[in-house]
Amino acid sequence: MKSIGIKDLKNNLSSYLEFVKKGETIIIYDRNNPIAEIKKILKTDNRTDLYIKEATENNSLIPAKKFKEIKFPKVKSLKGISRTEISNTWKTIYNEERE
Repeated sequence: MKSIGIKDLKNNLSSYLEFVKKGETIIIYDRNNPIAEIKKILKTDNRTDLYIKEATENNSLIPAKKFKEIKFPKVKSLKGISRTEISNTWKTIYNEERE
């Protein structure tokens, strides 16, 4: 853990951020009073998942009950087929799915 003043941090920010990248924690002081701490962010924290969990607990978000899986048609071999044939094939598949 390193302790630095604001002026030193401003003058050498890049070098202190390198220490943080390596896992070092830095305490920032203003006139001998600790005011902030800089430390490496843990990659295990997924902000989206944390937000969804918190919003669900606060009842401001209602998660979907069931995920509906999308079924895609099987891909056919495209070797030796013109763009027009591919386009017509996809139009046929699309129209069949809509019926």
